[in-house]
Amino acid sequence: MFIIVRKTGQLGNRMMLFANFMAFAMEYNLKFINPAFDEYAVFFEGTHKDFFCRYPAKKSFLKGNSLKLKRNFHRVVYHSSRLLVKDATDFKFSNIKILRDTGVHRGVIFDDQFAKYFKKNQLVFIHGFWFRNSGLFLKHSDTIRKFFTPLKKHTENINKLVTNLKKTCDIMVGVHIRQGDYKKLLGAKYLYSTDAYVNLMKKTERLFPGKKVKFLICSNVPQDRDKLSKLDFAFANNHIVEDMYSLAQCDYIIGPPSTYNMWAGFYGRVPLYWIEDPKADISLESFQIYDVPLDVAPVSFAQ
Repeated sequence: MFIIVRKTGQLGNRMMLFANFMAFAMEYNLKFINPAFDEYAVFFEGTHKDFFCRYPAKKSFLKGNSLKLKRNFHRVVYHSSRLLVKDATDFKFSNIKILRDTGVHRGVIFDDQFAKYFKKNQLVFIHGFWFRNSGLFLKHSDTIRKFFTPLKKHTENINKLVTNLKKTCDIMVGVHIRQGDYKKLLGAKYLYSTDAYVNLMKKTERLFPGKKVKFLICSNVPQDRDKLSKLDFAFANNHIVEDMYSLAQCDYIIGPPSTYNMWAGFYGRVPLYWIEDPKADISLESFQIYDVPLDVAPVSFAQ
């Protein structure tokens, strides 16, 4: 049994980590608990009935349909596991292991040796984000997509929005404008102004001559409509999950490097353009379908 106890980033990061461990667990017939997914568990088919966020999924014995109740129980489980890890560190319990990755883009690659480690140790706590095996992820991707299907009420909201918008255009391009928290990430490397996004949207529009292009805008900060007025656009529902999965139903996606838009591209098999330089030229060949998450530089697994 292994337990993911460290929150790494926000929704996209934690879905990527969860999904990679799912693929690993399916391949080697293992089980795990992911209490670090607590605040997002209530949105998905695979997790909303389980206060412990287990895989394989199970229904919790505790009953209750209240969203607040579910979130509170998820929170209790998460903080309890965090405290247990602290005690394990302080008192060095011999039957508890703590496994950490090796840093940004240098992670642990799932393999046979990794599986043997988990089967040998009864309880292992996971710290970190860079645990990967792109081959296993691709192999089990359909199961991963099914597990992370949003609940019916969210799916209905998404479908209503997207269906109505697609009636008014030939091509719908999802635009992920991430500002806010990107003011600090990596020294604001990927923080782009709204004007920069508008210019890129105009470039994208020119890729489809003779076609009516509409932009679906998902942003983590309010946007000025006047700056977008020369484009045919609509705002998404301003819901963290509904916006992500609305992007997944677009024909193309543009956005800064982010696991949020990458997951949307993966889930919907939608071509995605990551904005590394907002002033760069763009072509249809610039878009890429991400069937698997970011790879990492492989390192040996040390027991």
